[in-house]
Amino acid sequence: MKPDYKLVAKAKYIHTTADLASELWHEVYKRYYPAKQLDTLVDTLQSADAIEEDIDNDVNYFLVLLGGKVIGYFAWKMENTSLHLLHLYLKPEFRGKALGRDIVASCERLARGEGRGRVWCTVHAKALPVQQFFKAKGYRLLGPAEEDETTRLPGQLIFERML
Repeated sequence: MKPDYKLVAKAKYIHTTADLASELWHEVYKRYYPAKQLDTLVDTLQSADAIEEDIDNDVNYFLVLLGGKVIGYFAWKMENTSLHLLHLYLKPEFRGKALGRDIVASCERLARGEGRGRVWCTVHAKALPVQQFFKAKGYRLLGPAEEDETTRLPGQLIFERML
């Protein structure tokens, strides 16, 4: 079965995305951040208000649905010369099934179609399986990301792929 991508624009879907983000971020990042810091990061970066602000600033959020069931989400922003993949999270039982690969490929096709020559993202420095995922897709490590509003999370590395 092939997944569907639902653009997040209405309040209902913004809240669904925020709830899912909280669930997935707590599952993914619990090994990297103390609980209180993680709660603050989720509230600051992936609450309904934060997602709505992102959308107002040209970030495109999508829910990933499989058989009508929400199984993940991703978000990207088109920049001058690149597409910035800000988020890509799937529920644990749907990882390793080529869904992430297909999402990344669709972002790359979109970037090419919009005349952008590069896709980039940040990955936590300790998330070795995620780093390997992007390396296997032809992304190269540029180095540590500065901690600012672009990288969003402390301890991130920048990966890019020239198209």
